[in-house]
Amino acid sequence: MPEEKVERFNLFERLGHWSHGITFVVLLLTGLALVFRGYAGLLGPSGLRLFRGIHHAMAYPFTFLTVIILLLGTPRTFLQWLRECFTWGRDDFRFIFAFPREFFGLKAELPEQGKFNAGEKLNSLLTIFGSILMAATGWILLLRDSFSPAVVSWALPLHSAGALLMGGVLLGHVYLALGHPNSRESINGMLSGKVSAKFAREHHGRWYRELKAGERQEKQAKIA
Repeated sequence: MPEEKVERFNLFERLGHWSHGITFVVLLLTGLALVFRGYAGLLGPSGLRLFRGIHHAMAYPFTFLTVIILLLGTPRTFLQWLRECFTWGRDDFRFIFAFPREFFGLKAELPEQGKFNAGEKLNSLLTIFGSILMAATGWILLLRDSFSPAVVSWALPLHSAGALLMGGVLLGHVYLALGHPNSRESINGMLSGKVSAKFAREHHGRWYRELKAGERQEKQAKIA
């Protein structure tokens, strides 16, 4: 009997996730060449010009594309995600304090979570505010002639610090999605949109129960 699957993310949620992730990685890799001379030296003048052009071009999809996809394609789940990210309860804080043991492969008792666990909420908040910082400072640097020298001088270190912060968040995110034995099935949710019912019950128990309760109500409504 095939293993039961449940839908975790719809098509537009997945498109929004990958559009943001891919554009950020491209921006990070090309941006490093604009900061580190050794990297720029390996590329040479023509390679550096190419990387600069790609970096500037990626500013547009990074700033606008993901938000457009989510707002137009799946506004209800987009707003639900934002609401959950900014809604924290006792179990969320308990999860955050216990999760470092889980992260490093040690036994940990984690409280039951909703569709997004507290770690995912924290990752989302860092991504939201980090992206705003990167977009704001990036556009200041791109349109530097429109701003005062003082504003531009602050934008550069803030842009670099934001890149380091989000780069670190990305590494942790990739490890949990691909390498961590207890959570790597989560990548299926961003590839096919579905995860196993077992994974949903064990990692997002409260959300799984609500999902099943909603399905039962729909069936009863159809029968009635």
